[in-house]
Amino acid sequence: MFIEGGWAMWPILVFGMVTIGASGRFAYRPALGQLRFIAAMAILELVTTVHATWLCIGSVMSYLGKLEGPEAEQSTRILFTGLMESTRPGGLGGMLLMVSGLLVAVGMLRLGAKKD
Repeated sequence: MFIEGGWAMWPILVFGMVTIGASGRFAYRPALGQLRFIAAMAILELVTTVHATWLCIGSVMSYLGKLEGPEAEQSTRILFTGLMESTRPGGLGGMLLMVSGLLVAVGMLRLGAKKD
């Protein structure tokens, strides 16, 4: 899956791990000031994921536009395979954001318990 997504998977992974690390810290020792950094990193992760997906789709369309001869007959199969591979950045980015969101929810629960 990682290889199918291409080189753009690396920034998604790096930004996602930073976001998860910050969210884990918030879950362990919650402080409201940490949420700004987590929110900024989550937005960066989302933008990077969308950008990577569009890059992948653009690569597929560019390749399809150059097909000639016998390869052109396989264009439908190539299109669907390429679009399948283009969903890989969204899968990785979404999974990392989901884990981060879960950790933030735990931190918010713990923060509320401190105030009670």
